[in-house]
Amino acid sequence: MPRIANTTDFTVPVEGVGSFTFGRRKMNDQILIHQELSAIYGGVHPTQWLETVGPMIATLKVMTVLAPKAWDIDELDPLDDATYIKLRRVFEALRDQENSFRAGAGVAGEGNGAPAV
Repeated sequence: MPRIANTTDFTVPVEGVGSFTFGRRKMNDQILIHQELSAIYGGVHPTQWLETVGPMIATLKVMTVLAPKAWDIDELDPLDDATYIKLRRVFEALRDQENSFRAGAGVAGEGNGAPAV
């Protein structure tokens, strides 16, 4: 289910993939991300692969308001190395933009709360 648009949404261009509009993360979003991650894990002990891609997929599923037409996270080819390059680029673009919103962004050595998934 797509995320409902809000006035606090922001758009981030991702090289080689397109522009994504994401919602501004709130506490409930973090809960929804962890619920999505639990569903992805499906009650199994996650492998290293699943621990790597699961949080990216869960976060992007919850936070994405609008993605390029060619982007369907559920239809990405798991056997294509380009899939993981694109997935990481989109996830890192989201995280970089989110980090820029934080008080003291860019100040080395200062924590800004619990690490986000």
